[in-house]
Amino acid sequence: MPPNYSTEAIVLGSHKLRDADRVVNLFTAERGKVPTVVKGVRKVKSRFGGRLEPFTYLQVQLHEGRNLHTLTGADTIKTHAVIRERPSTLQAGLAFIDMLNRVTHDFEKRPRSFNLLVRFLNEMDEATAGCIALTLAAELKLLLLSGFLPHLETCASCGADENLPRFSAQVGGTLCENCKGESFQVNDRTLTTMRFLLEKPLAEVTGTEIDENAARETWRCVREVCRYHLGTDLRVEPW
Repeated sequence: MPPNYSTEAIVLGSHKLRDADRVVNLFTAERGKVPTVVKGVRKVKSRFGGRLEPFTYLQVQLHEGRNLHTLTGADTIKTHAVIRERPSTLQAGLAFIDMLNRVTHDFEKRPRSFNLLVRFLNEMDEATAGCIALTLAAELKLLLLSGFLPHLETCASCGADENLPRFSAQVGGTLCENCKGESFQVNDRTLTTMRFLLEKPLAEVTGTEIDENAARETWRCVREVCRYHLGTDLRVEPW
């Protein structure tokens, strides 16, 4: 494969590298998450600076290196600036890209996750309400794509389909009253909410307001699955 290539990419975040450079985490359509050096981006006259904000959708030209690729060109497809301008959508959006950043490995091809991110950002642009529901729905769908969606309809231990008052990331989802495992209480409204968010397309979740307690319990379930099965701790809450 040639060392220079072009691909669509979305900016997840960045950190400093030396005096004027940065490393930007790009989530690309072709190669998954690609840590990318942007040289001179912190200089006043940098041609890339304004295009590397989180959520920005780009067509990029990259030079392949051993561990880091180098940005050689970038054209903006969509800024998603409105997400950054509203505190509620900014926080919710950052929560999802934090999870995506943590549960994917560098250069792991994840085209379905890229498509999920594109749809999520497009819906978040339009979300005047219900952005927390939208984020939680995207996070549950990301667990599904990662192969770690928990059991929500039946007991993860014995298969019972009623009286499921607890959730165990260790066992793999909801637990009935009779099965053992490290767990915490969840109410029926939370389970109904999680099923709704998982089953509905993101476009149908946009604008949906959900119960605050159900939202917080849902996020706790997602966080615990990430801790136990993916070895990472989500640090950005969606509110």
